[in-house]
Amino acid sequence: MVSFEELLNHSLNEEKNKINEEFRKILVEINQIVEENYKGVLEVYTAKINDLVNKSNDRIKGEIAKLEIANKRTISKQMDYWIESVRENVKKMLYDYVKTDNYRKGLESIISKEITGGSIIYCSPSDVEVVSDIVSKKNINSKVVVDEKIIGGIKIYYPDKSLLKDYTLETILSQIFDDIRDEVAKILFGE
Repeated sequence: MVSFEELLNHSLNEEKNKINEEFRKILVEINQIVEENYKGVLEVYTAKINDLVNKSNDRIKGEIAKLEIANKRTISKQMDYWIESVRENVKKMLYDYVKTDNYRKGLESIISKEITGGSIIYCSPSDVEVVSDIVSKKNINSKVVVDEKIIGGIKIYYPDKSLLKDYTLETILSQIFDDIRDEVAKILFGE
């Protein structure tokens, strides 16, 4: 027969096994709850971190775009400076050109073709004598007036038509330079 003590030990072992089994079930449930909460917290904070990273990237891209625009403006200003420098150097060369025979022939050609009686010719102070000589030789009744702003060439005013034609070297240079500005930039900057 079974003794009381054996019976008690057997009952205690059964209860101990039941309690251990319940603890294992509770531990599994607790691990599941902790795992689910961990995943939830991880997802929330991963989303927040990704949002912060995206916002930072957007700010950085915005700053890069601003810097690129500022850089392009600076380059454009420098290009304009050097192109304008070329234009000014060419303009300085006009002072030498007005002393040539080709220049005098050009003035004579314009005056012969364009001047009519009663017209007014505007020219630089250095050209007054040359223009007056040409007008006298052609026997044209025109008035010659000095314009301090003109480097070379002439302007012709027709009072009867209220028309002014501009044949100044500055105007011709501006028109030509505007037409070849892109070619000058290619020569200077290789673009």
